[in-house]
Amino acid sequence: MEFKTLFTPLWKWRWVIISAAILAGLVSFLVSMSQSPQYLSRTTLILGQSINSPNPSSSQFFLEQQLAGIYADMGAREPVRQGTMDALGLTWLPSYNVRALPDTQLIEITVTDTDPVRAQAVAAELANQIINSAPTSISNDEQDRQSFINEQLAELQDDITLTQDSIDQKNLELGNLTSASQIASVEQEIFSLENKLNTLQDTYANLLSSTSQGALNTLRIVEPAQVPNRPIGPDRIMTSLIAALVGFMLAAVGVFIYEWLDQSINSEQEAGKIIQAPLLGQIPQIPKGIKALTFVEEEPFSPITDSFRSLRNNLEFLEVNQGAKSFLVTSGGVSDGKTTVALNLALSFAKDNKRVTLIDADFYQSVIAKELEIKSHLGLGDLLQNPKLDFLSVLVPLYNGKVLLMPTGTRPVNPSESLNSADCRHIINQVRESTDIVIIDGPPFITSDAVVLASKVDGVLIVVNQGQSKIQPLTNAVEQLKFAKAKIIGYVMNGITKSSAYYNYYQKESKLQKKETSNKGFLRRITNRTK
Repeated sequence: MEFKTLFTPLWKWRWVIISAAILAGLVSFLVSMSQSPQYLSRTTLILGQSINSPNPSSSQFFLEQQLAGIYADMGAREPVRQGTMDALGLTWLPSYNVRALPDTQLIEITVTDTDPVRAQAVAAELANQIINSAPTSISNDEQDRQSFINEQLAELQDDITLTQDSIDQKNLELGNLTSASQIASVEQEIFSLENKLNTLQDTYANLLSSTSQGALNTLRIVEPAQVPNRPIGPDRIMTSLIAALVGFMLAAVGVFIYEWLDQSINSEQEAGKIIQAPLLGQIPQIPKGIKALTFVEEEPFSPITDSFRSLRNNLEFLEVNQGAKSFLVTSGGVSDGKTTVALNLALSFAKDNKRVTLIDADFYQSVIAKELEIKSHLGLGDLLQNPKLDFLSVLVPLYNGKVLLMPTGTRPVNPSESLNSADCRHIINQVRESTDIVIIDGPPFITSDAVVLASKVDGVLIVVNQGQSKIQPLTNAVEQLKFAKAKIIGYVMNGITKSSAYYNYYQKESKLQKKETSNKGFLRRITNRTK
């Protein structure tokens, strides 16, 4: 799929998409204006003593990381939450998060609140509640016992130092002795001191394990909670931009879905891919209140009339280069404007001093005779049913003989079979030989008549109505024409919309030309009166 094909729906609905983005951003900005500032307070806990050890083990690190994740999960549970509310006298808590930082022994607590003081208090108390849940936390009743143990540890540490010094001193004495009895006595003393040292060290280790000084499962605060002095949000600009982007994307997706569900042909590119023939003309939408069938005659200076002239010029090139004189004007479906294109095209050729015959071959929905107020008259149907009838007798001169119209006349019993007969080909050839241009206003391709007529002309001109013609009927029409080996000379985009600048320019030119024509007529009348 080409980039242009993807971009076309966005460009077509650009104002809807842009409006949706602006509306989403504006609504987001107004909503954020009504929101109170948000403050964030943070505190951080560390688990274990590995950070203080000069030679920590990997197993110790891993265990502490596992414990940190467990404590972080406990911080989000109801006991910690309820304990924090009870301690602060609150009935609710602001938004907070407790998480273990990846690959560390750190536990981070963040609290977001509109009150900075309350945010700090809640963060600090949450940390206290988590610390109290650890087995190494000390209650008031156990503080005396811990003080006693600490005193015993200090005494044991002194005894261990003294005992070690005594062992060192005895080892020095042992090196200076020569008597066997003295050596044996000193060795016995050293042995006793070493046993005492081992006992003291075991006692010291047992007492130390019952305190928080050497415990692995212990928590302490490394970053106290602070009262924040700057709000962290809401970021109105960023929020509005994100909302605008989301609105833009949703609108764009909606446009693509709508275009995908919509089977209408909205551009000449879509029609060109189906028809595989050149674009010969672009006819703007004719304003309401003006007779569309005779627009070229009634509005000679309109830009729409100029578009019919461009279509005529393109067909004249075909006439010169390929000898094409007879054209079938048809469409894939009904109400695409084929009759309007056919009659106005005939008028454009007539204004170029061409002899033009317009054949109305739509036996099902003929509107030309009714719109032009032509009373009951013989026509194509009568010629098909009575081959001896002279074709000149059924022609109706229009606009002072500029265009000759062959009405539908009496509808045959079997229109398709009659149009497929040799008599029909003979009639078209007779008209072709007696005139410069033959334009046949045929039925749409929902009937088989269009295929039959397409094989009897020099070229087929397909009319596509922008935004109204459907993809499937047009595709079926092209397939039928290819199967019948009919020659598609091109297509016309009807009912297109142009930019205001385009219309303004030609409307100004049209008004100027009308004014000049009116002035010339006025001067001519004055001159004639004075003669």
